[in-house]
Amino acid sequence: MYSSIGALRNFQTKLDVIGNNIANVNTYGFKKGRTTFQEMMVQQISGASGPAGGRGGINAVQVGLGSTLASIDSIQTQGSLQTTARPLDLALSGDGFFVVGTIADVTRVNVDSNTNYGNNRILGGAIDSSVALNYTRAGNFYLDNNGYIVNANGMYLIGDTGEKTVPTEAVINASNAALNSAQNFFEEYRNFRNDTNKLIDVASKYLEAQRTFVDAQKANEEAGGADPILAAAATAAENSRDNAKEEFDRFYDLFGPRLEEFNTAGQTINESITQFINNTGELVYQLSDPIAQEYDKVISDEANENELKDFVYYAQTVKESLNNAYQTFENFVAKAELVQSPSWSDSLSGSPGLIQIPPNARSFSISSDGTVSFIDQLGSLKIAGRLMVAKFPNDAGLERVGENLFQQSNNSGSIDKNGDGIQLSELFAPGTNGAGGIVAGTLEMSNVDLSEEFTEMITAQRGFQANTRIITTSDEILQELVNLKR
Repeated sequence: MYSSIGALRNFQTKLDVIGNNIANVNTYGFKKGRTTFQEMMVQQISGASGPAGGRGGINAVQVGLGSTLASIDSIQTQGSLQTTARPLDLALSGDGFFVVGTIADVTRVNVDSNTNYGNNRILGGAIDSSVALNYTRAGNFYLDNNGYIVNANGMYLIGDTGEKTVPTEAVINASNAALNSAQNFFEEYRNFRNDTNKLIDVASKYLEAQRTFVDAQKANEEAGGADPILAAAATAAENSRDNAKEEFDRFYDLFGPRLEEFNTAGQTINESITQFINNTGELVYQLSDPIAQEYDKVISDEANENELKDFVYYAQTVKESLNNAYQTFENFVAKAELVQSPSWSDSLSGSPGLIQIPPNARSFSISSDGTVSFIDQLGSLKIAGRLMVAKFPNDAGLERVGENLFQQSNNSGSIDKNGDGIQLSELFAPGTNGAGGIVAGTLEMSNVDLSEEFTEMITAQRGFQANTRIITTSDEILQELVNLKR
């Protein structure tokens, strides 16, 4: 009876494991469990004896005392891959685990904060001395507000960081000085551009009025001045021309000093550009000197059509110079703003740490070897880092800690081969040294087989049922013994 009671407990445990497997049939990266039993100790009624005195040997007489739980195995077989087309959904095809963790010592991990940038590296020593490490096969990753790749629980993805350069205080100061100077120049540019557009407008009107006056005067002269309509038209055209000339003269007189003032502002911004280049080492284009050329011809009081045409062409040339200058100016401002943000190179740093995709990146991708690349705001290809894979001698020995995570145990074997903590060199790049490769845009499904689980459920149910029959039968026998007294 007591053997059967123990068996009932064992089958209940098996049903618990089966229930957990079925509950996680759609859990990404889940590894199913398996329950195994073993015979409990036996009662020795008589021992075995060898052949003697003309008789053969006799086997031992033993009664088993039931079963006990032998193990609950973690079955680390590969799950099927489900295509999602999401770039941060990653699956490992082969052996290994993603390495994730929370920062245990914030003073030893150089990450971005609200006030400062960091280079994302773990500062000296072993990875596990600064980060509480966990391991997972669930590859549904996300970006936090700083661009770090994290799992669903906010644990950072650990790997080889990209070569990230953080701007120094001197560079930031040079950038701010350049931007302040640029703001002043922009006001000058905007005002002078408006003046130039207005001058083109009044010069074009003056040219058109001059043409109209010449045509009207010619028609009146050909009529001998006898046609009152033509005479009136010539007078009106002359008045219109005089008004246009008066407006043009007013703007033309102001234009020369404004041109000189604007070119002086251009010299000032060029000095700021030179200082910016010297302080930051960033190559940027400078404005031409002078930005706009002075008009080197004379417009007579009675300007003819050719003089006005030449001036309109000149004014349009100045406008074109302004457009070219503004493009150079925009490039300079963009560079001055850009140097205040961290920059990445196209190579890895060779140091362990967190993997960050800049928030201003245009796009990003993750290759089969775990390299995380992105296109920066200038259209250049940069490297954000490379995720690394952990391998253990005994995957089944890892301890489940919930949330799709595993931790190293005394029987899983250690990543640390030298006893000096986990180093970057003791992790593996995906697809190398037997580690699985990365399949981006997919997720590893649970390796639970429902047909197998339901079959195991049936056998567990029947085993449970059979052991209850032993208990009821034993009860009936005890009742018969009690009835002997009657």
